[in-house]
This record gives sequence, structure tokens and C-alpha cells, in this order.
Amino acid sequence: MAAPAKALTHKERLLRQGMRSFYASGFHGTTVDAILAASGVPKGSFYHHFGSKDAFGLAVLDRYMHLQLDALAKWADDETLSTTDKLTGYFTELTRAFVRSDFQRACLAGKFSTELAADSEPFRDRLDTALAGWHRALSELLRAGQKRGDVRDDRCAEDLSHSVLALIQGAFVIALSARDTRTLEAVSASFGPLIQPPG
Repeated sequence: MAAPAKALTHKERLLRQGMRSFYASGFHGTTVDAILAASGVPKGSFYHHFGSKDAFGLAVLDRYMHLQLDALAKWADDETLSTTDKLTGYFTELTRAFVRSDFQRACLAGKFSTELAADSEPFRDRLDTALAGWHRALSELLRAGQKRGDVRDDRCAEDLSHSVLALIQGAFVIALSARDTRTLEAVSASFGPLIQPPG
């Protein structure tokens, strides 16, 4: 007989529900009481682990970026693929998750950036750190591709990474409004021409 699944801790249940709720309603549209009701976690446990809604939002953002970088690392570590295929595979995985969510869950970092970065210094600082980490991971992927010879070397990896990250973020912003995959498909097809050696 299989062992029973281990029950999720209160903290884990809160983080998972926070990600769902912030995607669905944004930071300002989500109340602590709604998160508690949806997760079935007592209020005392919420404040024990996080102390405030802002601290909780920052923790959820950290969790999101951890998952994002893990997904990128999985593709980056597959040495059977070209750099273009690694990048395209990673973006396709993000796209499929977005479509499965009925065009609701795009990028939490992007959502928080548009909602919170202008008015909240703590969120702006954490988002800057998070996006810098994402940019750094993409730069490492592209730099490795330059060493292997399948990424252009007439532009530095850091500049290419800025372009790639902007394409990813912009594609999901447009797709959230358009609710179709055309922009996502166009961006996916653009990675090769952007990063591969000219000619």
C-alpha cells in the first residue's frame, strides 16, 4: 500500500494560495481574509509566518521567482539541445501553463511590477532584485551558447538577455489582453533570429 501523501504545512498552503489569489485579483484586490478562507489556515498562523500582507506578498514573489529560475535551469542544463531550443523550450513551457490557466496566469513579477512598483519601495526593490536574477540566469545561458558557438558574439550576452527578457514580459502582457497565442508564437519564433550567429 502506498504511503499517504504528506500534508502541506500552513505556510506552504498560504504561499500556494497567495500565488493563485494574486494572479486572479492582484495584490490590492486580494485580502488576507480571502486567502485564509481559501487556504483553510487560521489567521494566527498567517501572522506567525509572515507578519503582514506586504511581507506575505514579498514571500509569494520570492517563491514565484524560485520556480521561474528552476524552470529555466532545467532547460539550460539539457546539453542535448541548442541554445535556441533551450530558450524556446522554456518559453513554450511558460506558454502552455498560461494557456492551461485560461489566459489568466502570465507572469506574477510582471503583474506586481505594473501594480506595485510605482508606489511601493519594498516591492520595487524586490522586483528589481528578482528581475536582475532572471536576467543573470538568461545571460549565463546565452554566454554558454557563445562559448559553444551557437549564439552570436557580436553582441554581449547581457544585452541579448535584456532583449529576451523584454520579449518574454511583453508577450505575456499583450496575451493577457488579447487572450490568444499569436503574440506568444511570434516571440517564440523570434528567439532564433535574435540570438543565432548572423548568416
